[in-house]
This record gives sequence, C-alpha cells and structure tokens, in this order.
Amino acid sequence: MKQTFLYFQPEYVSKFKCNGQACNAQCCRKPWVIDFDKKTYKKISHIKPQSKMEKFLKDFKKDEKLDKYFLTVRPCPMLTEDNWCMIQKNYGEEYLSETCVSYPRITRAVGGIFERSLSLTCPVVATQVLLTNQPLTFEQTEVSKKVHENLGKIKSVPAPVTTRKFVDKIPAIQVAAISILQERSLTIDQRLIVLGFFLDKLDELIQAENFQEIENLAAFYSADEFLKGDAKSLTQNFKFNDVEFMRLILETFENLYGGDSIYLAEDQKLIDAFAETFHITQQNSVAQLAKTYKDLAPVREAILKNYSTVFENYLVNEFFMKLYPFSLSYSITDNYGLFLITYKMMELLVISFAVSSFKKIPKNVRRWI
Repeated sequence: MKQTFLYFQPEYVSKFKCNGQACNAQCCRKPWVIDFDKKTYKKISHIKPQSKMEKFLKDFKKDEKLDKYFLTVRPCPMLTEDNWCMIQKNYGEEYLSETCVSYPRITRAVGGIFERSLSLTCPVVATQVLLTNQPLTFEQTEVSKKVHENLGKIKSVPAPVTTRKFVDKIPAIQVAAISILQERSLTIDQRLIVLGFFLDKLDELIQAENFQEIENLAAFYSADEFLKGDAKSLTQNFKFNDVEFMRLILETFENLYGGDSIYLAEDQKLIDAFAETFHITQQNSVAQLAKTYKDLAPVREAILKNYSTVFENYLVNEFFMKLYPFSLSYSITDNYGLFLITYKMMELLVISFAVSSFKKIPKNVRRWI
C-alpha cells in the first residue's frame, strides 16, 4: 500500500503550473541566493560535457559550516532564451536545488496534517490568486510520498514549538480567521478589527492554558450568526490614530528600505509613488503626512471597495501561508501587529501608486476613467 499524507491547502495549489514564459522567469532573475546540497551539487558537476557546465559551476560558493553550495549570480546562468531551466529541461528535477524544486510552494507540518500554499512573490501565483472575484476556497487532499518529499528535497516547516500543547487546534483557528477575513458584509477595515478581537480572546485562552475552549471560541467567531450580526458592533467604537499610524509606517519603511536594502531596487516604483503622493521631504512632519493620508480617505475607500476581493485574497493567503498568528516566536498580539502592518504597508503603496499613476494621465482623458 502506497504511503500518503493528508494535506490542507487552498484549491489553487493543485491548479498551479510553473510557466517561465508567462512571468519572464522572474524567480530565476531576482537577486536571491539559491542553495544546493552536496549530493545535488555533485550530480550537476558530473554532467557531460564538462565544458557545458563550466560557466554555471564557477559562480558557486561553498559554505564549509553548512556543507552546502550557494549560487548568488542572477540571472541564473542556466536560464535559456525561452525562459526554461536548462538543467530541468535536459536532466530532470533530481538535478535541481531544494529552492528550485519547492518554490513557490511552502509546506508546513501542523500536528498530524500538512499545510501547503504558494507565495505571491511568484507572478503566476499572484495573478491566479489576486485577480479573481471569488473567495479562496480550501480542500483536504491526500498526497503521495513522491510529491510530498520530491526526492527528499521538499522540507516541511514545523509549527512553532510554542504551539505544541494545542497544535491540533490550529486548523480551527485558521478557519475562524479566514471566515472573518472573507465576510463580505464587513469592510476590509472592519474585518481586521474583528480579527483583532478574536485573536485577543484566543491569546487569553492560551495564556490561561484553557486549550479545550479554543474550538468553541473559533466556532463562535466563524458562525454566520455572529459575522452577519454582532460582529459589526465590535468595530463601532474603534478609533484610528492617523499620526501614530504614519509614524509606524515611516519607521517600518526605514527598517526595510534604509541603507543598502535589496528590497529597495525591487520596490523602487512603489516607493517613488509613495514619496510623490505624500510629498515627502526632509521638512515634512509626521502630522503633515498623517493629514495627507486623511485627505486621501475617499480615494482609499473607493479603491478598497472596487478591488476588495484583491485585498481580501491577499490577506487570506498571507494569513494561511505564514501560519499567523504563530508566525513568530512572539505573542499572538505581536503576530497580529506584524500581519496588520505588513498589510497596511502594501495597501498604502498600492494606493500611492494608483494616485501617482492617475496624476500622470492628461486631464482631458481622466473624465473617461
């Protein structure tokens, strides 16, 4: 009898197919470090004729401590003109690195099951996930050992040690959180506030080690009766502090993009749009930037309303893929804060880019948009 593994995943995972021609092989061009284990490196170093691999092999650096080889040159020398991998095309997946075999798949071991999702850093995945009006749906499926391990190169990330006492409750927590994020009778902002209330109650149960009540809490917050009823009332007294928000955004931008950051080149257009939209100069105060953000409220609300499914699917995919609210070895509150600020940064950059792009359209054309 063949060994199988139980997987919980978004349905889009089983439909995904890598297509370098559709995305211009972005994963092979970006400045990422690709690691090869010793066994795979030995395989590719013996490919005949040796002259064919010389250009490829000379770019490897060995890490003696990890006993691994790293390729840092981008684009990858094995990328062909038609955006296919020469190694995979001619020799098969067994010659690929762990990174190349698994990306953009992310697999996590959660108790007795495995969770698999795809990273939105892949343009094909981003198109598949974000550009649909349908909410993300999930499935349980059995996966063969060959697919699960792919010659031992696909490694599942274990759930954090801090969840060991209630790891079997994590799927129920995820279902509740996803139900909140997909409740379309609420605005995106309202969903995030309700999610915060849910995670705050969850934190109380975990701190008290009252693990048996987790599933009851999850069932309450995921029930239609609550989501379409009392959920909205939780958001009525919530007050948003524009100044503190903008201060936090600027600090986060500095941490991410300050100095010699690899992210800066990747996101330069978005950063430029943010600077242009908010008229950022050294003389700007946080209060002035907060006022600009407040003035943009009607634009923001229109974009969130018209493209709510894009933002919704982004939030659902990120929450599930990174195993929030247990992504970090910190508190649930810290995890929620990271999830929230990551989303808010993305939202702010998207809105800035939309405003900046709109301003560049001639005024006599704008009225047709």
